[in-house]
Amino acid sequence: MNTQYLNEIVEILESQNLKYEILDSLNITGFLDYKCYYLLIQNSILYVLPVGEPDSQKSQLFFKNLQKAAQIKQNGKLTLIMDATQLNNIPSSARKEIHFFDLSFRKYWIKILFIYQGIAKVIMDMYELHKPEHIEGVEKVNKPSLAIDYAVKGIKPEMSSDDYLNSLSREELIAEIKDLKAQGSNSNDHNSIEVSKVIDLLTSISWEKERTKTIKFDKNDVLSPIYGLLNTVISDFKELNQEYTDLKHDFYNKLQFQVGEILHQEASLRSIFDSLDSMIWLVDSRFNLMAFNNKFYNHLITQYGITPQVGMNVLEQKELAGQYEKTIHRINVALNGKEENYRDFYREQDKIVKVVDSKIFPVVLNKEISGVACLTNDITESFEAKERIKNNERIIASVNKNISEAIYRSSHEKGLIFINDAFVKMFGFKTKDELYNHAKLNSLYANPDDRESLGKMLIRKKEVTNMEVQFQKKNGEVFTGLLSSMVSEDDQGAKYFDGAIRDVTGIKSAQEKLKKQNRELKKLNTELDSFVYSASHDLKAPLSSVKGLINLAKNENDKEKLAHYLDLVDKSINKLDDFIKDIVDLSRNARQEVKPEFVDFNEIIQDTMDNYQYLENFDKISKKINIYSDHEFFSDKRRLKVIFNNLISNSIRYFNPFIDNPYVEICLKADKEKAVIEISDNGLGIESKYLEKIFEMFFRASNNSKGTGIGLYIVKETIQKIKGEINVESKLDKGTKFTVTLPNLKN
Repeated sequence: MNTQYLNEIVEILESQNLKYEILDSLNITGFLDYKCYYLLIQNSILYVLPVGEPDSQKSQLFFKNLQKAAQIKQNGKLTLIMDATQLNNIPSSARKEIHFFDLSFRKYWIKILFIYQGIAKVIMDMYELHKPEHIEGVEKVNKPSLAIDYAVKGIKPEMSSDDYLNSLSREELIAEIKDLKAQGSNSNDHNSIEVSKVIDLLTSISWEKERTKTIKFDKNDVLSPIYGLLNTVISDFKELNQEYTDLKHDFYNKLQFQVGEILHQEASLRSIFDSLDSMIWLVDSRFNLMAFNNKFYNHLITQYGITPQVGMNVLEQKELAGQYEKTIHRINVALNGKEENYRDFYREQDKIVKVVDSKIFPVVLNKEISGVACLTNDITESFEAKERIKNNERIIASVNKNISEAIYRSSHEKGLIFINDAFVKMFGFKTKDELYNHAKLNSLYANPDDRESLGKMLIRKKEVTNMEVQFQKKNGEVFTGLLSSMVSEDDQGAKYFDGAIRDVTGIKSAQEKLKKQNRELKKLNTELDSFVYSASHDLKAPLSSVKGLINLAKNENDKEKLAHYLDLVDKSINKLDDFIKDIVDLSRNARQEVKPEFVDFNEIIQDTMDNYQYLENFDKISKKINIYSDHEFFSDKRRLKVIFNNLISNSIRYFNPFIDNPYVEICLKADKEKAVIEISDNGLGIESKYLEKIFEMFFRASNNSKGTGIGLYIVKETIQKIKGEINVESKLDKGTKFTVTLPNLKN
């Protein structure tokens, strides 16, 4: 493409000794019919020169590179000189892509100067007429030389001003005058020639239409704006004609496709229409058949012997007379614009033998009701099935409501899906919704991890029956449930857990109580066997002694020996008395309920000491009693007396006669929680190998034991009855220490 005009611009720059740079990286030179050059002048002015035939693609590239050029000066803005005088035209496709005149474009530049000549003048005039706000701030300049001078010096000269004429040299002034004379002398002839060209071109447009070619013209010609505008009109007309042709072709293709689709849809709809289980038929407002499917066709032939045809009037068929009144009413309802559903029951001897559903609705075309469509379906089988399901549901609902077991269905993803009333009640909630919306279902288990582990086990085993699980109510109360559950799976692979829970807390409690009673019974049986054996021995021995002593006494005349025999009889009787007393204590402890009452430890200990003051060696033993209590203490006084009697009497009976200072020490500390009682002595003591057996019934560490053998057994049983503990420490010939811990039974 000719670059002569670019050279003319360069000559202007060089004549004014201005520094310039042609921005080769941005210049557009790849098209045969279009070029664009970007010149950076004095590092502050961008001169843009597009040449040739623009279009949409070229315009996009032009504007993109223009924006890049605006960013060259990183710390400031440039002045833009836009020279569009060398464009042949600017068609609508190019104008759509140029954002040069957008108001937002102003931010890139200090000022914008537009060379107001040729096609550039056409562009400016078009915007001034249709979008004047878009050229606000854009300044017109008549010539490139004036625009460059204005951009460099900042002073805008006017062609007719005295300042401009005075600035010209003699030679430039003579050239201006000659140019004006030449223009004047040639204007008439030239104008007539140019007008003739314009007329020829307009005539060509009228006859040639889209075949009209754009014209080439001299950019310096006075009528160049007219030629540019005509070329723009020609280009716009061609574009519009092409768009029209494309639209027509596209419309034709779409029309063919739509017609094919409609035919295909009609065939498909007809196929669907005939394959439906429902009878479908359409009538117009005069009850003439408009369309029907095979089901309706076969029904009329089979039931009434009528062969239906399109256009046949339904009311004229005598065979259908029995249906007129009801059918006419329903069709008239639809003709008034209302859609209705109907269900008809056919009975024989008060029994429903057939159920038919009908849907009758208006057919609307172009907002007018053109007819009525009727869909009729025999639903007898499904109706009977639903009735059976309803009856079953009533039975199930009644069972669910009255059964005591908690019934449920759940899944890991959805949580609880179904629960019965017993489930709600069992877990202490108020409503089903409260459980359905319960976020943490694992809280229904006493151990929250049980839900996950139970789910995995069910997936593995598929079913469990009567499995004991610890559940938890809403209020935190734990109960034992017997769980029976199984896993099912739907078509999508989702797993569901169906099950029942029976609260067996009461049964478990009864079972535990029964087990406990069985254990106690076994223990009692064992103890009874031991008791009978030992009691027979312990009762028989003193009785035999008494019997023997009495026989001796009968034949004895010596008073001293007789007194000795009586003393021995007394000891045997006392031994029997002690044994009977222990048996009574044992029996009372087993039978009588615990009766808490206020305890005065000083009183109980003193009464015990008084009871044993006549025992042998009582006066030889020192008694140390230390009682510390800062709170009222409650326990069973009768059982406390049994405990103190046995422990204190043992310390007295088994004192060590070979030491100088024998003693019994009682140390007691009581508070609001418990009492700790320590009874210690420095008596004969117990061998360590016997310490674990001393609380067994009838255990005696040696044949020299003075007791019945059940005293410490009674002590331990009595302490356990009032929920206490006893421990013993002892060394042979060093003494023994019993430590008793009892809870305060105050409520």
